Amino acid sequence: MTYNKSVLPTVMLARSLSNSSLSKRLGIEKEELDRELHAEEPRHGLLRDIAHELAVPVFTFYLEEAPDLDDRIPDFRSTAPRLSAKERQTLECIQRARTIQARAEQLQHHPKRELPSLLRSGSVKAQASAIRKWFGISLQSQIEARDARTFYNICRQRLERAGIFVLQDSFPEGDGSGFCLSSKTAPVIVVNSKKQNRARRLFTLIHELGHALLGETGISDPFVSHNATEKFCNNFASEFLVPSDDIAQLLGNAPVPRNPDRDDIARIARKLKISQQATALRLERMGLTASGSYSAWLAAVGGDNPDYVKDRGPPLGPPPQEKVKLAKYGFHFAEFFNDRLSAGSLNDFDIYRVSGLKPKYQRAYFDFVSGLSDADISTLELGDE
Repeated sequence: MTYNKSVLPTVMLARSLSNSSLSKRLGIEKEELDRELHAEEPRHGLLRDIAHELAVPVFTFYLEEAPDLDDRIPDFRSTAPRLSAKERQTLECIQRARTIQARAEQLQHHPKRELPSLLRSGSVKAQASAIRKWFGISLQSQIEARDARTFYNICRQRLERAGIFVLQDSFPEGDGSGFCLSSKTAPVIVVNSKKQNRARRLFTLIHELGHALLGETGISDPFVSHNATEKFCNNFASEFLVPSDDIAQLLGNAPVPRNPDRDDIARIARKLKISQQATALRLERMGLTASGSYSAWLAAVGGDNPDYVKDRGPPLGPPPQEKVKLAKYGFHFAEFFNDRLSAGSLNDFDIYRVSGLKPKYQRAYFDFVSGLSDADISTLELGDE
């Protein structure tokens, strides 16, 4: 095979990377990289490192033309959603989610009933209430949930039971809190497990649900909202998780201080089962706290945002692998791919190639998920990989 000098620049353009940014990632001088890229064929070791950083196989640079990369998704954190440079780990997460989605579509995956649509022109409050009811997430389940970890499991399971794949994966937090791959037949939501505790992941999950129901693919961070789409999804998530008509009931009719301190916000967040940052922002926007209270909370926590503290682990050490796999791949992945495995539509090695889930872990994970009841979800302790 002959090295094709036109492929690498095309892939770099698709990755939104310049020679300068690529040289920094590789840890070499830009001048050295420029010399190598102008040679008839760069050193194989350098090509291997470049391929690794760009998340493509080395043989890509020997193809007749650059491949169509389906891991290019818009970044909703910018003023106008656009493609942006992403770290290698993020690209690999997108590729894994895309592969799972594509295989599910090939295997004729469909939600058990048509998912509701979210309309920008409609009332966010009314739509959030109707959609939450559609997914079967009751106010009582939120009140009775032991903590945010439990309510996250409840919401995730309800979304997945409707036919949405919800995955957890770890990628650099600078690339966002989560992303959505929209599809009418196999929508996928990926929540970033990097540094986000379960309370913050919960808001990310419902924010990405907003994108899924709008039919929009993209990567985002709910607390970086510079455009109308992100603000809409944030408003939807806020109304979904803390319905304005029900907040008094969620709080047990306890009074809300007009100028809450850190302890007040932490206490109220525990009641609402959402993140502290989302709590501080929601209370101010509802007019329950004084104007500027959210900024005051941000200033008080500084760089020590409690929503980024790593979750406590299960009390007796690391959890069994079936729980770790459930945290990563979710409820619906186990249900769908176990069903197709049993039907002979694919084998355990096919599942491994699609998702990275090794055959030796599949049966225990699939059986564990199939044996869970709704009551079990309220006590489920899951650990990240």
